[in-house]
Amino acid sequence: MTLLFFAIDWVSKYYLAKFTINHTITVIPNFFNLVYVQNTGIAFGFLAHLSGIYRFIFLIAISAIVVIIAFYFMFKENTSKTLFIGLTMLAGGALGNLYDRIVHGYVLDFFDFYIKTYHYPAFNFADSFITIGILLILYDKISKKN
Repeated sequence: MTLLFFAIDWVSKYYLAKFTINHTITVIPNFFNLVYVQNTGIAFGFLAHLSGIYRFIFLIAISAIVVIIAFYFMFKENTSKTLFIGLTMLAGGALGNLYDRIVHGYVLDFFDFYIKTYHYPAFNFADSFITIGILLILYDKISKKN
């Protein structure tokens, strides 16, 4: 399943990489666009201010650690279905963004949502998989405590 999430992210970025920077396609007016953003930071451009090599090493290391930890817990005994799916989404998303960082030096973000003056930072499928994966992991842990 991890490879499925990675593949969805990779294929979407492959097709959207044909855009140019600042290219916008309006999907739903005043709400949703497809854009081309080269994100050199983590989520929402966080850490983009660090100098090149330090940012690159840090982001590669963090992504690799996340993937290793996810795979470790994925194959432990007694892993629930919810936890397994959450971990596979987390690992697939992390691998998708890790691939981009290694190959391109940045992550391609393209989903662009906004309402009036509020503009949510651009993101991609990998970011969505990571977020949903973390929510599923938290749900699994909280539901086991109750």
